[in-house]
Amino acid sequence: MKLKDNLRFLRRKAGLTQAELAKKLHIKQYNISDYEIGRIEPNINTLINFAEVFNVSIDFLVGRKSKNDDKTDIESNVDNYINQMQIDKHLIAINDSIKDLDDDKKKKVSDSVKFIVDTYLK
Repeated sequence: MKLKDNLRFLRRKAGLTQAELAKKLHIKQYNISDYEIGRIEPNINTLINFAEVFNVSIDFLVGRKSKNDDKTDIESNVDNYINQMQIDKHLIAINDSIKDLDDDKKKKVSDSVKFIVDTYLK
């Protein structure tokens, strides 16, 4: 995986919006967007700050492969996370859609999905 993909993955895993991450790093939100789409790459100081915020090494952040691995650490981490949680792309999309809601609204969405599955899809 590339730096841009790792940044997006780690930010989402941390439950942060681009604006929230930018605030933590004291940079502009559009810079986070630019990093995540690969328009620009962060300087070394910003890489260090990303690594500190996400509690990972810079090697891990940039997806540097070790000589004996086919996958980077972050790719293995993503694969393990998805396998352990049995998450698919549709659940990730739902999660992205509701992450900013308060707990009461999240519960209502969850109850609605359960109702739909129980009523129409079983």
